[in-house]
Amino acid sequence: MTAATFIRFLRPATLAAPAAGIVGGAVAASGGWPESPGRAGLALLSALLLTGASNGINQIADVDTDRINRPDRPLPSGALGLRSAAALAALLTAAALFTAALVNKAFLICVALTIPLTAAYSLPPLRWKAVPVLANVAIATPRGLLLVIAGWAAGGGATRPEAWVLGSVAWLYVFGAATTKDFGDIEGDKATGCRTLPILLGPARAARIVAPFLVVPFLMYTPFAGAGLLPGGVAIWSVFGLLLAGLGLMAAQRLVRDPLPPLRRPHPAWGLMYLQLTLVHLGSAALFVLTAAG
Repeated sequence: MTAATFIRFLRPATLAAPAAGIVGGAVAASGGWPESPGRAGLALLSALLLTGASNGINQIADVDTDRINRPDRPLPSGALGLRSAAALAALLTAAALFTAALVNKAFLICVALTIPLTAAYSLPPLRWKAVPVLANVAIATPRGLLLVIAGWAAGGGATRPEAWVLGSVAWLYVFGAATTKDFGDIEGDKATGCRTLPILLGPARAARIVAPFLVVPFLMYTPFAGAGLLPGGVAIWSVFGLLLAGLGLMAAQRLVRDPLPPLRRPHPAWGLMYLQLTLVHLGSAALFVLTAAG
């Protein structure tokens, strides 16, 4: 296996959001540079390893689908064998767990909960990917809620209410936005019996259902700040929420206007989702730093 194949197996484009979640959460919990940068660094490494393992497990489970949707990926292209991929995914998972144990108990719990959810989403006999709603829960819980809590755990703040408020907003957003990836995978999913929302309801109707989730969750920052659950007052969180909602509105408009992307290409709304998630984590961290400095 070449280095290029290994990097493609990890799918580096998906690593930015979890990296931002860990770094942003640690910074937010500390109100600045983390008091224990070594612990935050280990948490970042664990999150990247875990994301790579999750991507690998998904590719192993979806190899037949990817032969249609993503034939250039390492497994369907033959650049990497199934046994080697399984061994690599297992090694990445073990390394993520080991590194998580060096951070703290709260972070380890987040990682330990993510692993079975990842398996349930991708692998038989459960394979929740083929079950609408359950598929979204299996993605939103680790990549929305647990990622935020893990980041705050890296900064020693996993039990603080602000972490759970931000995590709940991220969960709701990812719960709906996760479906954006299914619009580009319709052909392969249909051929392999995977009943995603665009297949069950049709792309146009599914796009209209997903669209509000790209916008509405970020408007929740305002009432949370008004209730004193987020620091700094209503104004800064309202502006932050409106900026994110505006980006979400752009993604929603593109999705509703043209729900079917070119063959073998992810929908542009999927890429915008990852951008939004990255901005959510980094932007909220910046607000917590500004609040602490004030």
